[in-house]
Amino acid sequence: MIVFNIDSAAYICDILKNKSDQSNISLFFNDGLQLQQVTGFSNIEEYFDVNGMTQSVITGYKILLTGGNELTIKSDGTKNKVMPFTSKTTEKLDYGISTKVSEYLF
Repeated sequence: MIVFNIDSAAYICDILKNKSDQSNISLFFNDGLQLQQVTGFSNIEEYFDVNGMTQSVITGYKILLTGGNELTIKSDGTKNKVMPFTSKTTEKLDYGISTKVSEYLF
């Protein structure tokens, strides 16, 4: 199990690009309120017409999370930049744990 946040999302993108489907790695995104499991990964591509032939260039990546959330990462060829993230999940589960302690629980 790997837990990452917005600061390390660009590095997790490299792991997801090279991840095989048989691998048993569970990835979770910590959005500051709760953990959301990674459910998918896709490329963002732009298509160009060059001398009558279509070419595609990968311009970014989308990390799909539980609850329909998406984390978008733009790529400029050498560096990955994480776009601002807002969670669609408005409901926070309360397990009756003090807020001072709950930030350290997974």
